[in-house]
Amino acid sequence: MLLIDATGLVFRAYYSISPEMTTPDGTPINAVFGLARMMLKVFRDVPATASAIVFDAGRRTFRNDLYAEYKAQRPEPPEQLRPQFGLSVELARATQAPVFIQEGFEADDIIATLARQALKADHSVTILTGDRDILQLLGPHCELLIPGRRGELTRHNLETFEAKYGFPIDRFVDFKALMGDPSDNIPGVRGIGEKGATKLVSTYGKLEQIYGNIDAVKPESTRRKLRDSREQVFLFRDLVTLHQDVPLEYAFQGRTLPDFGSPELQETMAGFGFNRLRDDAQAAGDLMVDVQ
Repeated sequence: MLLIDATGLVFRAYYSISPEMTTPDGTPINAVFGLARMMLKVFRDVPATASAIVFDAGRRTFRNDLYAEYKAQRPEPPEQLRPQFGLSVELARATQAPVFIQEGFEADDIIATLARQALKADHSVTILTGDRDILQLLGPHCELLIPGRRGELTRHNLETFEAKYGFPIDRFVDFKALMGDPSDNIPGVRGIGEKGATKLVSTYGKLEQIYGNIDAVKPESTRRKLRDSREQVFLFRDLVTLHQDVPLEYAFQGRTLPDFGSPELQETMAGFGFNRLRDDAQAAGDLMVDVQ
């Protein structure tokens, strides 16, 4: 199963493709173009029998109820980007592939839920995303593809994760809680940082084990920092942990892959001015043909 973090790809495309790209009527369209191009690439390169294209519903989720400062520092999206979120959803739906948006949850939570359902149904899972928080979903049958600046895709799995981080995947959320995540306005334990967090989870394990062995932690300054932040760091772990129980169900028996040659998609791409990309989509055709 191929899961696509479309909102993240839209943001990445906006900042990597010239903002001067517009539809025939002058609407900014560079981010939508980037999403369409990446979708065609990944479906060409990654064999799949099921898929989903996933979007954020909005900025506010259950995490804001847990922690009022969650992502509070983030500015509003640029004016030229704002109309492209709706256009991106329009494009995704025109492919006929399953599209998921859920109020109160982030796209990451939807992806985590769909991945759990896919694994339960004996599907392997590949997730296309630029968000490294999703690394926590890595498993024997779940991998990530992370796009680079030039559109190349880097594969991440349990082997590459442990080679990079030096600890098991189940400690990743504890590591993130300790070191914090400035992009989400999660401060972590003041003064610990990435190096200190790595040492703690590598030596002791998850937060429960770290605090269960607090008297053995050295130096004393680190023990003090941990004790001072005990309540907050467990909250931070709740914030960084993806929910796998979003109320949705994937229909594995229905249409599970895009039809890039569908008249609706061809018309949508023509309206956006994606002439060459529309030809590429037409050539790709209906991907369900190969799985029926």
